[in-house]
Amino acid sequence: MKKDKDKAVKPEEQPEKEAPTETAEQPNEPKETQQSETITVDRKQLEEASRQFEETKAQRDEYLNMAKRVQAEFDNYRKRNATLRTDAEDEGVRMSVLALLPTLDNLERALAASDEESPLRSGVEMTLKGMMDALAKLGMEKVPCEKGKPFDPEMHNAVMTGEADEKNEAGTVMEVFQSGYSVRGKVIRYAMVKVAK
Repeated sequence: MKKDKDKAVKPEEQPEKEAPTETAEQPNEPKETQQSETITVDRKQLEEASRQFEETKAQRDEYLNMAKRVQAEFDNYRKRNATLRTDAEDEGVRMSVLALLPTLDNLERALAASDEESPLRSGVEMTLKGMMDALAKLGMEKVPCEKGKPFDPEMHNAVMTGEADEKNEAGTVMEVFQSGYSVRGKVIRYAMVKVAK
């Protein structure tokens, strides 16, 4: 028993208990400053990183230029389509007016052949005027062509020539056989004329 008493730990020899640690920071205590790590890079790694950066920059510029080209091509495509649509519409109107010109010519001939006093003449005049007004709304205009005016190969078709005299100078229109017309700025039929030479 005595041995057991000797083995008993004396109070001053007992191991000290650890003090509980506080996890909450005290408001007045300064925080620890973080230290930055020092990284060492050798010249080869630096050159490789620099090369990759330059390649990435070049690739970025290439993609940017490609995007700009695609945008420009799309803008051109849009403008071209708008122009084609307008041209197609204009061409459709021109073809329609051109198909109606023989009827217009026949009305003019009927008017020229009718008597001044005939009731038929007023009916033909009204029909011709109505048709001319409708075609004018589509953009049809009569090609300027008068007797004694200069011949214009851009608007007139010389089917005959005659000798110039006091009334008709050389290079002027002597007679108009058939009227010419333009639609939306383009001649669809040249005026058929006789020219003095």
